[in-house]
Amino acid sequence: MTVIPIGPFMIRADIAVFLIVALAGYLALRIRLHRLEHRDWLLDTYVYSLLIGFAVWKFGMLIWDPVRTLRHPLSLIYMTGGMRGIWLGSLVAGIYVLSRWNKMRSVGAVLFKSSLMAAMAGGLAYLLLGGLINDRPIGVVQLLAMLLLLVLLIYVWLKFETSLSQLLTFGLGRNGAVMLVIGSLLVWAVYNHLNESGSGSPDDRPAVTDDADVIAEGLKPGNRAPDFTLLTADGQEVRLSDYRGRTVLLNFWASWCPPCKAEMPYMEDFYKRHKEEDVVILAVNMTHLEGSMEDAASFVQSNGLTFPVSYDREGTVTGTYEVTAYPTTYVLTPDGVVSERYQGAINEELMVKAYRRASGS
Repeated sequence: MTVIPIGPFMIRADIAVFLIVALAGYLALRIRLHRLEHRDWLLDTYVYSLLIGFAVWKFGMLIWDPVRTLRHPLSLIYMTGGMRGIWLGSLVAGIYVLSRWNKMRSVGAVLFKSSLMAAMAGGLAYLLLGGLINDRPIGVVQLLAMLLLLVLLIYVWLKFETSLSQLLTFGLGRNGAVMLVIGSLLVWAVYNHLNESGSGSPDDRPAVTDDADVIAEGLKPGNRAPDFTLLTADGQEVRLSDYRGRTVLLNFWASWCPPCKAEMPYMEDFYKRHKEEDVVILAVNMTHLEGSMEDAASFVQSNGLTFPVSYDREGTVTGTYEVTAYPTTYVLTPDGVVSERYQGAINEELMVKAYRRASGS
């Protein structure tokens, strides 16, 4: 998860992606349903189902963790309900669509075809955006998925006015459609087998070492995070490389930053629950952006932070790590290699998932 700067404002990338994906589906329907009977009813169903699903996803924390969410209400602004919220939002939106269909069953086939078209247009937009936003390059599987969605979208677009049975069987009849699906699955199985055979087993891959010549230093996933030394509030040195052998959540924050205020309680809870598992949170206060050193120290004390906190008084480390959105968290493997980066506030669920991926547990 990252954030996208829009002038002086920041918008969560996942929310921006949702809006763009929703718009892609809406435009596909609006253009294709032109002059079709019940067009407005179908578009209203699509829009309201998205609004319902979005609301459940965005405020899902009230369902999963009501006590802590009400204790820290800022989390409702800067966080979401996570993957569980997505599933619940999809379920509630699906129930809404079914209720609409139950009141007008005569357009059931058109509603189903419209849902297919919106899903394919949105899925294609999602894959394209994922390639632009993520730090990792688009892989072969993603390219094949985009091509498949594009072909299916064109097919549904051209065959939209045919019967639903013909559309779903690709005009091949039931038996022909079943054979096509089986053949596609066999092709995928062969491709997957060849791909796994070519990649080799984990034991065949070169081991990660501490040799700086083997792993390039940088900020992208797979690079070794730049080392640095900072001081704590009492003047003790904190060096990033001292935590080699432990998974590190390297968090850049400021006391005046609202998303940082929303995130810190979850950081502390995560640390208390997992600090015995070779994981540490190393907080870097961007002291050069603070009104005073006392503001940062007061924030640490009022939030009862027990993980290591260092102070970037000159802004050197903040600049090295190219921090432009607050907060920013780099997740580092025990070898000091960047696993992923998050811009904006993250909740404990996301911290746990990131830690598990980075540590390989």
